[in-house]
Amino acid sequence: MKMTSTAVKKFLCGMTIALASVTAFSQPNTAALEDVNKSLEAMFTEVNSFTDGVQFSAEDVESLIDLWGEYEELGGTDDEETIDFDAILADSMYRQWASSHGLVADEWLRKTARISMILYREQMLEAAAMMPNQMEQQMATIERQRDQVGEEVYEQLKAALEASVQYAEMMAKHVNLLPLPTAAEAAILDEYREDLIALMMDEGEGYEEYDDYEEYDDSEDYDE
Repeated sequence: MKMTSTAVKKFLCGMTIALASVTAFSQPNTAALEDVNKSLEAMFTEVNSFTDGVQFSAEDVESLIDLWGEYEELGGTDDEETIDFDAILADSMYRQWASSHGLVADEWLRKTARISMILYREQMLEAAAMMPNQMEQQMATIERQRDQVGEEVYEQLKAALEASVQYAEMMAKHVNLLPLPTAAEAAILDEYREDLIALMMDEGEGYEEYDDYEEYDDSEDYDE
């Protein structure tokens, strides 16, 4: 298989969007949400286990920034939603690439995962903190547009919003399984955070499931 650098990026910022399809404009699906719950717990536990005992330095972060473009170019398909660390480490293309840069393959990947997941944890907790106010505003918008969009669409939007709240609560719960930085690592991230996030998140990517309802504003016209 190809080395799944794309999967690391997807895990950092795209996994939220992919899993949020469970809630998008549909009735709440308890079984589907429970599947997401189990997947989140399994993935975050795996990441935490993989990065356990590893700490990164400023040199490690600089290496990641310098090599990120090459790392992405190694491959990985766009439809992957999980990270198979064992498969990445067993991949000859990744190991050859790491060796060509004088890297210890498993150590570099573990530190890369740690850096990525610490940032992911920060981003998700920030999003969770904003969630109540966003949901209140979006619910108010849906209520205002009830007559315009019709009862069926109204119920779909309301159900999707309620399911999104459940999803966000699950994320906030499980994200705490991800690693916390040491004091030294936190200081390093303060210096490099902007560069790292710019690398790992394409322009326009983010937690789009919270924005799905913005198109229903008061200025829009609707046909019955």
